[in-house]
Amino acid sequence: MNLAIPDVRTLEMHPPSFGYLKTSCRRSSGASGRSELGVPLLLGAIRDAAALGYNFLSIAGDQALAHPALGSLCREAHRMNMLTTLTARGAALSARRLKPLIHSVDLLGVKFEADVAPSLETVRRSGIPFAVVYPLTAANMGEMEKAAAFAAARGAAMLNVRPVEELSDQQMATVWMMVECLRDMHRGELAVQFEVLSRYDLPIESDDLDGWRAGLETDTRFLGELISPMVIEEDGTIVPLRHGFPRSLALGNLRDGTMAELASRWIHSGAPNFCRIYRTVLRDARLFGDLPQLLAEQAGAASFSAAG
Repeated sequence: MNLAIPDVRTLEMHPPSFGYLKTSCRRSSGASGRSELGVPLLLGAIRDAAALGYNFLSIAGDQALAHPALGSLCREAHRMNMLTTLTARGAALSARRLKPLIHSVDLLGVKFEADVAPSLETVRRSGIPFAVVYPLTAANMGEMEKAAAFAAARGAAMLNVRPVEELSDQQMATVWMMVECLRDMHRGELAVQFEVLSRYDLPIESDDLDGWRAGLETDTRFLGELISPMVIEEDGTIVPLRHGFPRSLALGNLRDGTMAELASRWIHSGAPNFCRIYRTVLRDARLFGDLPQLLAEQAGAASFSAAG
């Protein structure tokens, strides 16, 4: 797997729980149909996402590893030339569970927890490239260097530093500098990813937004240049950037149309509002603030004001 792929555009999918997963793509009406989200709809969304320029499929959720549709979703992504990834707890991993993933998952994230070393050895023997997911807090910032050395020593392809609590600007700046140092220390050995989009590494500046919107009018593949990840939630709702993003900026629901149809509508009806919110956030945002979180907060505030 090429971890240096320059333009990662991610479709993040949260498949519905086992009890609600249907094998029919029939769209129902009424209350009974509100929970139905069939595998064919998800497969179609993967095909549409690939046509929109997305090149990564991330299967999310606590039950992703054991989900009955996992293999089908990953195979469809591969057929569309997309790479695949999911994250699991080390305790859930075994040689038996890993075997069907060998040709399905291109990068397996393993959460950094106590006694995770035996699980990492099991993953290493399977041959599946893996990342150690480091849950960053203010209390464990000083342990990142040890975590990187631990990951490298066990054959990990990547250390994924993922904040799990809000950090101050000073703390975020410190972590950013530490990540840069770790990248230099482990260059060619271990990729180090800081999973926070800040003003320091924006995909698009405020002055480029008009150009982005104009590009969308002629080529929908520009969508992922700014909207990555694109998230399909458990109920089929498609939202930008993160699970739980305010519904006012959702693309819609897969039960009401294909992803291609919903994206086309959003480009005309949702993108202008998204750009306005993006500009507002960039004007006021802290340098190392979590941009998707700030966008979500601004979108929620705008929705509340409009409703009032």
